[in-house]
Amino acid sequence: MGDRHGSVGGAPRLEAAATCRHDGLVPTSSGDAQPDKAVPPRSTEKVAGPEVWTRPGLMELLANVLVIAAVPLIARSLWPMFREGITNFGFAEIVEKLAGGGGWTDVGWEVASTIGLVKPDFSAYDSLEVLHPLVGMQLDFVDLSVNSHPPMAIPLGLPLAYLDYGWWLSFYVIASFCLIAISMRLMRVPAYIAYPLALGIGLTVPGRWGLMSTYPLSAVLIALAWKYRRHPAIAGAAYGIYGSSRGFGLLMLLYPLMKRQWKTLIIGAAIPIALLALAVALEPSVITAFMESSRASLAASLQRSDLMTVGALLRRSGSQEYVGWLLAGVVAAVALWRKQESFWVINWFILAISPIAWLHTFVMAIPLLVVVWRSSKFGVVLVLIAGASVVSPPPLISTYFSINWVVVIVVAGIALLTCPIPRELQDRKPA
Repeated sequence: MGDRHGSVGGAPRLEAAATCRHDGLVPTSSGDAQPDKAVPPRSTEKVAGPEVWTRPGLMELLANVLVIAAVPLIARSLWPMFREGITNFGFAEIVEKLAGGGGWTDVGWEVASTIGLVKPDFSAYDSLEVLHPLVGMQLDFVDLSVNSHPPMAIPLGLPLAYLDYGWWLSFYVIASFCLIAISMRLMRVPAYIAYPLALGIGLTVPGRWGLMSTYPLSAVLIALAWKYRRHPAIAGAAYGIYGSSRGFGLLMLLYPLMKRQWKTLIIGAAIPIALLALAVALEPSVITAFMESSRASLAASLQRSDLMTVGALLRRSGSQEYVGWLLAGVVAAVALWRKQESFWVINWFILAISPIAWLHTFVMAIPLLVVVWRSSKFGVVLVLIAGASVVSPPPLISTYFSINWVVVIVVAGIALLTCPIPRELQDRKPA
């Protein structure tokens, strides 16, 4: 099974390779190295060296930027010539987005809500049917759903609100692919595994949907918060943005609170407060609209057959989702009693109680799944089960449309209860 310091005997190559120190996207100071018995405990306190990014890491980021800039331009030039062949292979939707096609996307809906926030004649919580013309999405159906994100999430779309949807979406899609890979790189997964795996994820049905959502960004924010948890500015910004975008994600602030990382906590709390103030300044009634329209939309979504969160399953069976919260709380409490790393326990708890999650939400759990993979041979089996649920092609209309999210939550919960989740950095007091 391995020990709690993350050295797992007999685990697959991913574990051995992923523990290399100089993978580019990790600090070069000794703080993120595995504790060495030959080194005095005091040396493990050097966790916040002045250099955050290594030279290879910066070169890798530059390569990602070049890919993000080049791929949409290439797709635009090749799409007219290869449209028919690509369509026959089943990847027309994602390639069309790369080539500048519009249409429905999750991120387009979120930016449409931002435009509704800015324009005085609209509300951020108007229905999708009202908002989609503002961003330029062409819908061939009527959708009266309302954005269920909290008000502080809406201003996050401002950088895209004033750009042409057809143009920025193509760059956003390829950037999401890069973010999936970077979320694994930040978790010490080698490049030769992270990028091919990100490509494989992007070619699955849930993965393709994930590239058109904000879930890849959430995965990176979680990975950043973990990797740089001793850097107040980086970790605080990651906590604040993640919490603002996901609502329940604000519970991640419990980690710096438990660790008494006051600077990190202040930064993490200040960001959602500032974003909420901005939302109220742009639309004074935004909080009331969220409490009324969004709550009604959320209640309707919980009854949809393609929403497979724990809360939705309980609601449709006649119970209350709070039963799921209680069960998740018991699992989290037992995991903490087993002295599992509190960061990942809190992260799992947030995912487990999330009221809204679709088939592509699993992307947000990639950092947690990397940790589970490294925990033990049993952890590897659990991740493979979760992976199988992701790559299994779901029918378009089925009560199991997003069952993969429930599988991810269950296997991660089992891992917290049974596996020694590795800790890359031990919190030790100076000798």
